[in-house]
Order: sequence, then structure tokens, then C-alpha cells
Amino acid sequence: MSLRSERAAKTPWPADDFMQALSRWITIVALLITLMITVQWGFSSHRSLALHRSWTVTTRVPDPVPVKHRSTRQATAKSQSGSVRASPAMQKAASSQEVEEYLTVENCVGGTPLVRLQRLPGQTSNIILAKLEGNNPAGSVKDRPAVSMITQAEAQGKLSPGDTLIEATSGNTGIALAMAAAIKGYKIKLIMPADQSEERKAAMAAFGAELISVPSSSDGGGMEAARDMASRMQAEGQGTVLDQFGNLANPLAHYQGTGPEIWQQTKGKVTHFVSSMGTTGTIMGTSRYLKEQKPDVRIIGLQPKEGSAIAGIRRWPKEYLPTIFQEERVDETMDISQREAEGTMRALARVEGIFAGPSSGGAVSAALRLSAKLTNATIVAIICDRGDRYLSTGVFSQQAAQHDPEPCGVEDYPSAVARLMTFPGPHFVLFTADRAKDTGQPWCPDCTRALPGIQHQVAQANGTLLEVEVR
Repeated sequence: MSLRSERAAKTPWPADDFMQALSRWITIVALLITLMITVQWGFSSHRSLALHRSWTVTTRVPDPVPVKHRSTRQATAKSQSGSVRASPAMQKAASSQEVEEYLTVENCVGGTPLVRLQRLPGQTSNIILAKLEGNNPAGSVKDRPAVSMITQAEAQGKLSPGDTLIEATSGNTGIALAMAAAIKGYKIKLIMPADQSEERKAAMAAFGAELISVPSSSDGGGMEAARDMASRMQAEGQGTVLDQFGNLANPLAHYQGTGPEIWQQTKGKVTHFVSSMGTTGTIMGTSRYLKEQKPDVRIIGLQPKEGSAIAGIRRWPKEYLPTIFQEERVDETMDISQREAEGTMRALARVEGIFAGPSSGGAVSAALRLSAKLTNATIVAIICDRGDRYLSTGVFSQQAAQHDPEPCGVEDYPSAVARLMTFPGPHFVLFTADRAKDTGQPWCPDCTRALPGIQHQVAQANGTLLEVEVR
């Protein structure tokens, strides 16, 4: 027998001692289990609280587009206004992380939609796209050069805090510059012809601009007089003229913004680009970029016909031609009548739901003309601004629409026939003899005799007649 067995035989374990030992072991195990549960619960609670606080302070919705500049102050304010107020220590920790997330107004310039016209083009293999520049913060394509010109002037040391800006404008550039000056803290004086719409003047004043009026073109003034006055005011030391007509930062804004956007949005399929020409910054910068990507892209510029007054489009005298204009960047120039531009402008609102100004109507008219001659083309037209800044001029009134459709020439036919759908059907198109240039009277007596009878028949059918004058 072993020594352990002998010892166990001599000293048996008493029952009471055994029960006491078992009880102590059970107590020790229960304490250990309780301690483990307590520690685990404490860790989980601390982790949940930390996650809850972390969500409250730092969680943010991802940006839909890349953001170049963000506001730390605004982002910190957001973290402090959450459902659980962060402690000072947590605020300090959050401020050391990248929690800046809000756009500024300046960041929202550009990136405008490109939409397809669905009804005006009719049955065609072509695609006509409209670049909605009215979606910019101040409501027009001019927001782009306005911000660009001020930013470039600051980078070149030409502007200091509190300086006064001076600019001659027919409306959209003035509104855009007034907005940009308000953003950056500059004073601004805007010189414009007296015949511009009240909405434009009110918008400039709302941004804090000082308005100076010159006589309209019909009274011997116009934009030429406004530009001359701006130059005189700068020479007198009243401020700095940014000069949208000669400032390379104007087309640069479109070379860096509008052109790349169109190229990306069409996936490089753009074949024709149509733009009204005022300062010519839009067409210069966009043409340069698109031609670099695809040399055979056709660039079409618009100017008003002799005697037509279309807001945003100019037919400059040679001595006032913008110095940023380079003729070789425009493949074709079209003349647009005021009647055609305004008629298409109204049709855009009624048929496509695009509320825009007369220059945009001119651009779409040109796109429709092109489409009548082309197949499988992708045509992009610039919609320069919004229609609400022209309401006081009466161009959207029922009285103005009553004159549509007026007789048109063959060159206007594509846009005129597209606009027919805005009028009661059935629709009729009558090709008649053109009027004599010297007398303005129809030279074909047969057409003259037949026309009243045809008009009467169309009226009896409650339809609409479009007369197209041909030679």
C-alpha cells in the first residue's frame, strides 16, 4: 500500500469538513462568474456609449460631389446642434478631425444639368441637349466668369479687402458680379442701359450693388456708352474695372468648367455646340476645350439680325468688339431675329418646361435649324439664364403669344414649325411667295388672292396656319 493510501486510511475525511469545503468552492466560483459578468457588461456599456457619442459628433452624409472648400465653423456648429450635446473635450477631439462638410455659395457655381429636349425636335435621329445655366446660384451662365474674374484678380494682387468694383453690364454679368462681390466683401458699381428689365435691376440692388443708368441704344447710349463710362470712372480712381470684354479669366471659366462638363455629360459624343454671343466668353472658352478634345466639333455662334434687340446677344461695332473674341474659334455664325428668339423662348416653357430668356430661345432656334440639316448629331445649346427676370417686359404675356405664329422665311422654318405644337390643332403650313424687298408687298397676285380664303378655312377648323415665304 502506498504512503498516500496509508495516510488516507489513518485520517478519513469527515463529512462536515467536506461540506464546508464544497460550500467555499461554490462561493468562490459564483463570485468569479459575477465578476466576469460585471466586467463584460461594463465594457459593453462603455463601448456603446463611445459609439453613440462618436456617431453624434463625427457621422456625416457623404458629399454628392467633390468639395474644394468647406466651412469648419459651420461643420462645428452642426456637431454642437445634434440630439446629444457634445462635451468640450469631445468637441475638441472632433475639431481635430475632418468634419468640414458644407458647401459655400461659391462652390455651387457650375456643375449645371444637361437635359434632352423631348418634344420640340420632333421625329429626328438627332439629339438636342440644353445646358441649364439658370441653375447657377445667381441664375445665369455669367456666374462662372464673375467668380473667376474676381478670384484671378485677387490672386494677382489687383484687389484688396474693401475695394470697389466697376462693371458695364446689360444684366446677367452685373447680377453675377453683385453676388460674387457680396460673397467676398467688395463694393460694386454697375452701369447699365436704361431699357433693361426691372427684375435685373432689382436683383443687382438686392445684392447691394450701386446702379448707374445710361441712355438706351435707341437714345444713343446702350452698352457702348456704359463701357465708356466704366473706363472713365476707373481713370478717376473710383474703383477697379474687371472688364468682362477683355478679361481672359472670362473664357478661362468656361475652358475649365463649361467645356469639360459638356464633354463628360455627353461622354464625348457632342458634335455641335451652339451659344449666343455677347461678351463671347462662353463660346471662346468652351470652343477651345471641345476643339482640343475633338477637333471636328462644330461651334455655332449667334448674333441678332439687323434691327433686332435680344437681351444678352450683341452685334458689336468693330471698335467695341470684345478683345477676348477670336474669330477662328467659331465655325459658323447665325443671325437670329427677335421674333424667332422670343417665339422659341415661349415654346420652351410651354412644351419642354424650360423657363428661360430670349437669348436661350435664340440658341434653341439655331439648334433646330441645324437639326433640320443633320442626321445622328448631338447638338448642345446653352440656356443662358431663367425667364423670371424678363416677366416685366411682357415677352411671356398672352398678348405677345397671340402674334405667334407670324409669317416666317425659309431659314426660320425649322424652329417655326417646331413651335406649332404650342398652338391649337389641326396645324397647316402654307408656302407663299416672298415679299418684294423694295416695296415690302407680295409680288405674286395668285398668292395674294388665295390667302384670305385659306385663312378662313383654317379658322373654321379652329386650327393654326403657319405661312412660310419662299422665293
